[in-house]
Amino acid sequence: MKRLFFISFCLVIVSIASGSVVIGQRYPLGIMPSGIVKVENGYGIYYVTLVKGDSELIVFDSSFKPVTIMDAIKNDGVNDIIYRDGKLYCFGFFSGRLVIIDASGYPGRWKKIDEIPTSSRLITGAFIDGRLGILSNENELIVLDTGNRTILKRYKLPVTALTIAEDSSRFYVSLFYNYNTLNRSMETEKGLMVFDIDGQLSVSLDIGKRPSYISIDGDRLFLVSYMEENLKILNKNTLKEIKTIELGRYPNYPVMQSGKLWISITGEDRIMSIDLENYSTTSYDLLGKGPIKAVLHGGRIYVLETITGTLEILDENGRFVETVKLEGYPVDIAFSGRDAAVLLQEDWKTGKNTGAMLTMKIN
Repeated sequence: MKRLFFISFCLVIVSIASGSVVIGQRYPLGIMPSGIVKVENGYGIYYVTLVKGDSELIVFDSSFKPVTIMDAIKNDGVNDIIYRDGKLYCFGFFSGRLVIIDASGYPGRWKKIDEIPTSSRLITGAFIDGRLGILSNENELIVLDTGNRTILKRYKLPVTALTIAEDSSRFYVSLFYNYNTLNRSMETEKGLMVFDIDGQLSVSLDIGKRPSYISIDGDRLFLVSYMEENLKILNKNTLKEIKTIELGRYPNYPVMQSGKLWISITGEDRIMSIDLENYSTTSYDLLGKGPIKAVLHGGRIYVLETITGTLEILDENGRFVETVKLEGYPVDIAFSGRDAAVLLQEDWKTGKNTGAMLTMKIN
């Protein structure tokens, strides 16, 4: 708790009203904080961020005040975390272990309850009914039965994968590194691989260069292709293409909300929305540069911009409302009522290679 007190003591308090947003407190974090994971249990709602460079978990309460620091995974070099059924699953890149943390109680009592070795450097994963599909840096899909701690399958992928998604019966893996940008050649023609719950390959598809993020809605699969600069919509049952939508240069992280898929077009300083019913598209130009993620909240669109280090706010029709100077490199945003927080992977105010959590009030 001494380190938690230090974080709270060192925060920078800014009470500047900025239109509809009032900037609050700036909590310094460690090296390379990644994303914000919401945890809801019988004691309340909490928000957890993984600080990758320090392999620590920082837990915040529902108003984004720091509650505790967990360093039980310090030696594992955790690359990602997911929350499921009262537990946090931590993917150890350095240790090759899946570390499981009981997060069912008050954060001060969260504790490590299991470590499952895999002998591979773990990247991320997805769940289906107690089966955990894990991507490794050794170009593998590992299917683990978390109940009996048994590895059911190791499947050797052609190249390293970026994303894994799941539905009730299948894992979907995108092979982001299927195209070599140095010699401009395909490492493999395969871009999307589909596996059953036991890790058996069902089908693999030629889907173009550098497929990245996967989103699922009902019987449809949405696949962003980074270098093809498009969005491919597939029938999830037949895996036949329904439609291809051209996006633009460097499409980034997709967010599915309110019947639309929102995609930041990082290389063109704009965002796009795709209507999930009729596939009509709308493009919104931005004042800031380097959009990475767009999120809807309270009838407004909040856009994280990495080059200008800003949060740009638009109304629901895409009209400019205001720009909030973050003075950092934003990677995620979360809302809790009128409270909001932006996770900065780099905090430019400190001039160091560390991040921060910046809180604000939404009027």
